[in-house]
Amino acid sequence: MAKKRSVKKVEENEHCKGHCMCCMASMKLAVVAFVLFLLTVWGGLRVMLLNIHWGIYLAITILLIILPMFCRCRKK
Repeated sequence: MAKKRSVKKVEENEHCKGHCMCCMASMKLAVVAFVLFLLTVWGGLRVMLLNIHWGIYLAITILLIILPMFCRCRKK
């Protein structure tokens, strides 16, 4: 009985194997830095992004925060 529980525990956490919080944080910072680079270098992209309503960015941010949290907190 105890072996089945431990095997199930390994299966549930298998999707996180090889990923640590430091790696995820550095990946996010790299994406932010790349986007800021594009905004600095490419003027047309900057104008297009500044003309989009701020609510769109808020909605995208909330979705991108909720989806990983839902996946991580989900119980099988």
